[in-house]
Amino acid sequence: MTLGKKSAQIERSGKTFIHLMTAAVANGTEDIYRNNNEEEENERKMKSKMVPFPHLKDISTYEPTTFQYNPGEAHPQPIKKRDWIRVFRMALPEFTKRARMDASVEDSEAKSEVFRVQFEKYLDDLNENEDEKMNVIHMCRFRDECLRRLGFYDCFGTVKREENVKALEALPRVLEKLDEENAGILELVKGVFAGNIFDLGAAASQALFSSSANKEGEGEDDIAKSFFETRDTKTDVFVVNDFDALKERWSDATRVHKKCCIFVDNAGADVILGVLPLARAMLKRGTKVVLCANDVPSINDITIKELEDLVFPTLLRMNDKDNVFKNAIESKQFACIGSGSDLPVIDLREISESCANECLDCDLVVLIGMGRGIETNLRAEFNIDRINLGMVKHKEVAQLLGGPLYSCVCAFTAGAKTT
Repeated sequence: MTLGKKSAQIERSGKTFIHLMTAAVANGTEDIYRNNNEEEENERKMKSKMVPFPHLKDISTYEPTTFQYNPGEAHPQPIKKRDWIRVFRMALPEFTKRARMDASVEDSEAKSEVFRVQFEKYLDDLNENEDEKMNVIHMCRFRDECLRRLGFYDCFGTVKREENVKALEALPRVLEKLDEENAGILELVKGVFAGNIFDLGAAASQALFSSSANKEGEGEDDIAKSFFETRDTKTDVFVVNDFDALKERWSDATRVHKKCCIFVDNAGADVILGVLPLARAMLKRGTKVVLCANDVPSINDITIKELEDLVFPTLLRMNDKDNVFKNAIESKQFACIGSGSDLPVIDLREISESCANECLDCDLVVLIGMGRGIETNLRAEFNIDRINLGMVKHKEVAQLLGGPLYSCVCAFTAGAKTT
């Protein structure tokens, strides 16, 4: 690039930044917030009819969020509004970095800074003012819509692709070792926890990922070895422990589940090395399995497009023992569908109609990860069997659940229709 062209580019970026910052200040966070909660919400609902998950026990009493986000100083909950705001503030540098690195967005450096300023102001406003609607769903929505309005539709897309490819290359070795050790439900559940560490929406796991991502030339054998080391050394502490009840239900060969819908979480090792082996075990037992994934990108969560375009085609070509995945996909015993979600958390009163229809005849639902299975839906009640599996990656959540950071949640309840 010539000096003249470089200077012109810098000048253009500077003007863009000034223009964007002026617009941001002129509009104010309050206007942006109102637009996000009205215009964007209405547009989202118009695009796709959203309906409730069909097996909620009582939709009138269902509350998606697990914790209180503005309990007040007199409330006994030790984690207050300021603490939740700090959680989102600590994750902001990673979001800003990923936005700045997004080559698909013109002037990404300037626009990423606008995003940072807008979201910082939003958090400052929340801290100073009362907002009775404040919860993890609203905060995630505001953050994602800020990014999308600036053109950052999938700023974690590159790292997701890289991690998906690496995990798919390691998957055959992982499955081979699971078969060698005759893995049972405990090993499979702990494998889900090990995979769930890959979460770029949480500051604690961002640091873990940055450390592991710096390992140059790591092959599939190294990734598989790292996965099993994590499973065997970092997944022993259960802060929510219904494992015995889950094992008893799993071991009942007279009542094998007919169909399981799994609401998946992160891309990469999470869904591929954690969830897929669990799904494979279910398929081998005769259970039909459907993966329910986001329709719209959010953080590093897997999307339905990524499952359809990369993961399932790779599974069809993979040399898996007994061709479990290939046979199940071809016979429609293993499928995926868009949940209708565009967030890293989920309100089960609003999923896509197609997803709800697919879930009509399931007798087991599995909610994976912090967003779908811990920060939302941990206390939800269902008419069918449900499992929540995830690793706790916010110290505030760990404190509220009564365990340490990186402790594990294994929640199981039997539904009224399945007992």
